[in-house]
Amino acid sequence: MTDQSPVMVRVSRAQSAFGVHRSTLYRWAAADQIRIYKRGSMSFVDPAEVRSFIKGLGDTLGDRSQKGSNL
Repeated sequence: MTDQSPVMVRVSRAQSAFGVHRSTLYRWAAADQIRIYKRGSMSFVDPAEVRSFIKGLGDTLGDRSQKGSNL
């Protein structure tokens, strides 16, 4: 079985894929929540790392599905 998810993506692609602003990704990186990798003038993130961090935000953002709501 092969995994088709990219290992690293540009920040511009990650912001559209995850629905967050570029500055939010950099703010998370400054808070050591995710890591931004630089190669020359390009910035990359690990989509699995961003996905994992966003999933962990569910409780702190009031995700009702985690609290037994029917919504």
